[in-house]
Amino acid sequence: MDLGIRGRTALVTGASAGIGEAIALKLAAEGVRLAVAARRADRLDAVVGEAKRAGATDAAAFALDLSDRDSIAPALERLAREFGEPEIVVLNGGGPKPGRFTEMSRDDWDAAYQLLLRGQVEILDSVVPAMRARKWGRIVALTSSSVKQPIDTLVLSNAFRTALVSALRTLAVEVAADGVTVNCIATGRVETARLRSLYGDDEQRLREAAREIPAGRIATPDEFAPTAVFLCSEPARYVTGQTISVDGGLVRGLFG
Repeated sequence: MDLGIRGRTALVTGASAGIGEAIALKLAAEGVRLAVAARRADRLDAVVGEAKRAGATDAAAFALDLSDRDSIAPALERLAREFGEPEIVVLNGGGPKPGRFTEMSRDDWDAAYQLLLRGQVEILDSVVPAMRARKWGRIVALTSSSVKQPIDTLVLSNAFRTALVSALRTLAVEVAADGVTVNCIATGRVETARLRSLYGDDEQRLREAAREIPAGRIATPDEFAPTAVFLCSEPARYVTGQTISVDGGLVRGLFG
């Protein structure tokens, strides 16, 4: 299938590793002009090289830290100046501090708000006007299964990822007539550094976590890329306002 995005300019945040890197490289294979952003600027240079080898029309790295309010605007200004306004944006980032409601401080809530909601809204504030003006745009946000089935020990993720989904569902309605689609992916358990940070080196807990998934295993980052890239495509122009689970059947609701 021709996804119709060759030559489009795409921005992927959190692209230095894991799911973000996998999506960035799959977009590169579709021939986009790829901007990759993350805190780990050293790792981004390697991703840029891989993206060019995969087929990106062009690729460049931009240091951007969603948890640092002062880093976002300069990175976006440089992106627009040196690479152009992105037509495709994949929002991805790290996870907040784990824990229960009663274990969180006000500082923990503030940090999670910046990482999971405010920082991503700032990116959208910057890119959406140009998308609407050109009558074409794709926004895909990677969230978590916690937006459909809250996780007991991830209260900050439950709260702010759900808020982001609600905000993006509202945005989807506002921009649909302008040819801009807005969708979310609710990710399940993925073999990433984030998962390891939650489970540590406890292989028994990881095996138990895998057994809870109907598919019987934890996913690899590459298994998320095709869904994300399709949502960025021209054929997906009638798909908007959705939160699609990619979780091996983990969420058990009728509309999981």
